[in-house]
Amino acid sequence: MDKICLKGMSFNALQSWCLKVGQSRYRGQQLFEWMYRHGISSIEDMSNVNKSFREYLENNCIIQTLEMKNKSFSNIDTSTKILFSTTDDQFIETISMIDKNRHTVCISSQVGCALDCGFCETGRMGLKRNLNTGEIVDQLIFVRHHEKQPITNVVFMGMGEPMHNYDNVISAADIFHSPPGIQSGSHTDHHIYGGDPAQDTAVYFRKTAVQTSHFIKCSR
Repeated sequence: MDKICLKGMSFNALQSWCLKVGQSRYRGQQLFEWMYRHGISSIEDMSNVNKSFREYLENNCIIQTLEMKNKSFSNIDTSTKILFSTTDDQFIETISMIDKNRHTVCISSQVGCALDCGFCETGRMGLKRNLNTGEIVDQLIFVRHHEKQPITNVVFMGMGEPMHNYDNVISAADIFHSPPGIQSGSHTDHHIYGGDPAQDTAVYFRKTAVQTSHFIKCSR
C-alpha cells in the first residue's frame, strides 16, 4: 500500500484528513505546525502527539519528500547550490543566495522544463514532471533549517516553468504565508517569474501573497 504524503497538504486538508482517520481537527493543526512551522523530518519528533497516532502516521504516511544529495559553494559569491533527490529518484536544485542582510532562496517548480530556452540548461532535459506542493515547500524548509541567516526573499526561478505548475506553486505560496505554518514575521518578498508577462500579471491578481509576504525564520 502506498503511503499518503502529508507534506503539501493545507491546514484545512489536514484537518479533514484527521477527521477521516478518526482523529480530531486539532490533530490536523498539530501536523500542520510540526511540518511547516517547526520543519521536522521525523514523525517521532512530534512530541505532543500521542504514541498511537504517531505509530499510525509512521505506518501510513510520509512527511519528507526530498533528500539532500550534495551542496556546492560558489567561488565568487556566497551562493550555495543544493541538489535534492525526490522519492522517485528525480533530481532538482535549490539555490541559497546571501548578500549582506538579504537572503534569497531560488526554488524549483518542476523536474526539467518543457520550454527549451536556448540559454537554459534545464530545458535540455525536457519536462520530467511537475513537483508536488510538498516538494516545493520542502526546499524552503531545508534552507531555513540549515542556514542561520533569515530568509528575506523567495523566487520561483529554479528548475521548471512555475506557470506550468500553477496549482502546486500557488498551494506552496499559501503555506509559505500561513500564520500557523512557515510565516512568522513581516519582511519577505515572494516572486513568481515565468516566461509570459501576462501570466505573471494574472498570478499577481490571483494571489497578492505571491508578490509580498512574510519574514521566514526557523521556529523550533
